[in-house]
Amino acid sequence: MTIQQDLQETISFLQQFIDQVDLGLSVQSLTDNDFEALVRDDRTVLNWLAMHGHYLHEDSFHLGFRLVSELDIDGAMLGIYAASDGQLHIFLIESLVRNNRTHPLNGRLTTLVVIAATYFLALREESVGAYVVQPHQDLIQHYEQFGFEATSDANVAMYASYESLQAAQERILAELLN
Repeated sequence: MTIQQDLQETISFLQQFIDQVDLGLSVQSLTDNDFEALVRDDRTVLNWLAMHGHYLHEDSFHLGFRLVSELDIDGAMLGIYAASDGQLHIFLIESLVRNNRTHPLNGRLTTLVVIAATYFLALREESVGAYVVQPHQDLIQHYEQFGFEATSDANVAMYASYESLQAAQERILAELLN
């Protein structure tokens, strides 16, 4: 299967999970209109425009989250899967509802991204792990909860092996189901 087919299978799996836990969210791969909306949205902090080339890349891995009843994106992630070394490189993860405590995506975006990344990596025979590239300083401890570790003192990237992501996902699912 191609990377894009695996992305679509990952999205289907994640949507089934979201539906089972009744979050009232929809997940899809980003469309050109979604990406443009992220670039123009006043709620974004990250530089989505600078990553447009990554979005267009043939091995792009991207997700957009929104309320089922809404059209606006409430959270998104963008990465590229490098089949040559089996690594998913996550460049952007951004919640646009971080100040809305009642929104079902608030506090859950990284969890959903880890579930999606782990499932996607399981589909790819050559996969070994994932990077969060240039993580925001304030989110380093947050990412550590999901198995990511700094690759250098400069925090240029954080890395989690597939096994670390799988262990984090198992812990997340156990917490949700108990």
